[in-house]
Amino acid sequence: MKNARKITLYDIIIVALMAAIVFAVTMFLSIRIPTPTGTTMIKLANAFCLLAGILFGGWRGGLAAGLGSMFFDFMTPEYIPEAWLTFIRFFLMAFVCGQVAHAGGALGKRHTRNLVAAIIASVVSSVFYIGKNVAVLLLAGSALTPALIAQAPKVATSAVNIVVAVVVAMALAPVLRRALDSIHFYDRFGLRA
Repeated sequence: MKNARKITLYDIIIVALMAAIVFAVTMFLSIRIPTPTGTTMIKLANAFCLLAGILFGGWRGGLAAGLGSMFFDFMTPEYIPEAWLTFIRFFLMAFVCGQVAHAGGALGKRHTRNLVAAIIASVVSSVFYIGKNVAVLLLAGSALTPALIAQAPKVATSAVNIVVAVVVAMALAPVLRRALDSIHFYDRFGLRA
C-alpha cells in the first residue's frame, strides 16, 4: 500500500461543493415530465456531473455526482426508494467521464478527450437509466416488448439530456479549468502537468 493516496481536506471540500451544486441544479433547474411509467426530467445537472469528472477526476467527480443526485432523491418522496440506484448511476456517469478525461496524463485538459469522455459517460448513464426502468417493469410482470415501448418518453428525454449535458459541460470546462488554474487550485491535488 505504498502508493495509496490519502484523502485530503481539499478532496472532501471539492466533493461536498460539487455535490451541493449538483443537488441545487437538479432541484431548481429541471423540468419534470410525467409519463405512464413514472416521472422523468430534462435537467441541467447532468452537465455538472460531467464537469465534476472532467475537472476533478473519476472518484472525486463520481462521489460528488452520486451524492448530490442521491440527496435530491431523498428530498423528493417519489424518488426515495431508488436513491441508491441514483447514486450508482450518477457516480458511474462522473467516474467514467473523469477516468477517460484524465487517462494517460491528460488531466481533463484535452478538449477532444473531454468531449469523448462526456459522450461516453452520458450514454452509460442513459443506458443504466433505461435498463433500470425496463427491469422494474419486467419485475412487475410486464412482457419485454411493452416494457421497452413504455420507455419511449424516457429515451426522448435522455437524448435531450445527453445533448444539453455535453454542450454545457464542454462550454464550461475550459472556462472553469482556467479559473481554477489561475488560483493554483490543482496544485493542492497534485494535478499539475
